[in-house]
Amino acid sequence: MPKAKDEVQDEVQGEVETDQVLDAFNDAIEQGLPEDEVKLKMISAGATFKNVARLFNKYSIDAGLTISAADRKTAVANCLSDMVFDTEESFEAAVAAVVESVANTNEKSAASLVRAFAKKAELDCFKKAKGTGTGSGRSGFASGFYRYLIANPSCTKEEATAYVMGTDGCAETSANTQRHLSHYLSIWNMVDTIRKG
Repeated sequence: MPKAKDEVQDEVQGEVETDQVLDAFNDAIEQGLPEDEVKLKMISAGATFKNVARLFNKYSIDAGLTISAADRKTAVANCLSDMVFDTEESFEAAVAAVVESVANTNEKSAASLVRAFAKKAELDCFKKAKGTGTGSGRSGFASGFYRYLIANPSCTKEEATAYVMGTDGCAETSANTQRHLSHYLSIWNMVDTIRKG
């Protein structure tokens, strides 16, 4: 089916805008501008907001500033093809190898790439055990208040208020904690009601 006249005109206009957008991209990169500012320059040159990310990625790949997803996948496969990842040491070595050989890759993304490669290749991959914690429990104000109530179940409303407000020799508290006085007094009231039976 032949294209409508408007569609052909839009394509021609798109080619002109693409040249202007590419020039804006190149100028912004030469100036060392951050990604967001480069994209703003591209929009100012005629790129639509909808297409600016796609164009930025395409131009970045063409300029050699980054690599395509397919090239990244190939580089990771080439880097990891003869490696194992079943111990912490071998996993860390694989991550370091990916960081070194795949452009613009940090340790966190390299670790994800290694795990994805291992999963796809059905290889064992080291995974850190979940921490069991230190046993010290929580350390925020609420936890401290609960411990205070456990240690002082017969404290008065005034003493609980002083603890929450950080007055009468109690540790200083934040404005946010003080704004929630009624919440903490409700907890005190529940403890007091249980204590009285």
